[in-house]
Amino acid sequence: MANIKDNRRSQYTREALRRALLMLMLEKPVDKITVKELCDAADINRGTFYAHYASPEQLLSQVENEFYLDLLAEVASFRDAEDVERIFVDALKALRDRRELASALFGPHGDREFLSRVVHVAHDMCIVQWGGVSPEVNRDLLEKLYSYISFGVAHLLQDWLASGAVEPPERMAAILTDICNFGVSAFIGIEKLEPPVERRLREAK
Repeated sequence: MANIKDNRRSQYTREALRRALLMLMLEKPVDKITVKELCDAADINRGTFYAHYASPEQLLSQVENEFYLDLLAEVASFRDAEDVERIFVDALKALRDRRELASALFGPHGDREFLSRVVHVAHDMCIVQWGGVSPEVNRDLLEKLYSYISFGVAHLLQDWLASGAVEPPERMAAILTDICNFGVSAFIGIEKLEPPVERRLREAK
């Protein structure tokens, strides 16, 4: 019975610290958050904090890793191009349901390295898929396309969360899917931009 109580108490403490960290990260980056601030916000003492974590950064790292593993599990279900929109819908609903967490991690005081890590989750599968569709396109160009599109998607997600995630996930998912699948060609008459940049560069050699 004592172990059960201890486990419940530890779980409650970790959850309280997690909520306190996310709340404080809406105001400042983690390296500006002190242990005292965390303990005051979570209503625990410093000794209890140090029984679980060495620093606010370690607490953030655990929160990020849990989120990242959930994201990997979602991406792992990817099979075909048709799955992209479904994954976006599920991910957006999850972000909306966990808006406090997502707003802190992806907000202005979030960890830039973690955002970059999240952005690259789908890197390999996208490069392989795009290369299979257009084998004539070289790998360097595919890498540039991925960077351009993925960071644009990340920025749109940040804006969506900052605005209160009001726009329905299904609509946002449709927009993001078109961006990923078609890039700028989904929105402008790319054929009118003649000659294409790559051809101009080849002809200039």
